Amino acid sequence: MKKHLLTLLAISCLTLSPLAAQAQQDAESLVASKRPADMTYRELMQLLDRALAWIQNGIILENKQLVREGVNHIVHHPAPSHKPWSIMDKADQQGFQQALLTYDKVLDLHANETATAVERSDWFQATEAAARLQGSCVSCHAQWKQKARR
Repeated sequence: MKKHLLTLLAISCLTLSPLAAQAQQDAESLVASKRPADMTYRELMQLLDRALAWIQNGIILENKQLVREGVNHIVHHPAPSHKPWSIMDKADQQGFQQALLTYDKVLDLHANETATAVERSDWFQATEAAARLQGSCVSCHAQWKQKARR
């Protein structure tokens, strides 16, 4: 499963590696497409963490509505009150923009896979999809969390 996730992420990163100007423009478009919120990027990550917990708890309890709410928060999350890449040093901003573009799609994919499985009451498949979702979160954090300015 880890190999599948890493392969998917690697392919996504290669597919989304255009010129630097294009990456910034696409990242700007991604942020602009989201509802603005009065929160920092850290607070957004805390909201997404809670959404993942709702999904996981909903699966354990076989509570479809709890999963739906968590998925909705992930797929339709707002944008922070600042450019997300501003939390990185200049040298890392382009790479972080690429990561935002990649992980936004990957997180939506796995969240929606989870929701689809839940609607079928396929709790084992939902568990696997939620594990892929969590793995994507951990993968991004492993790559970027320590580079963020505090």
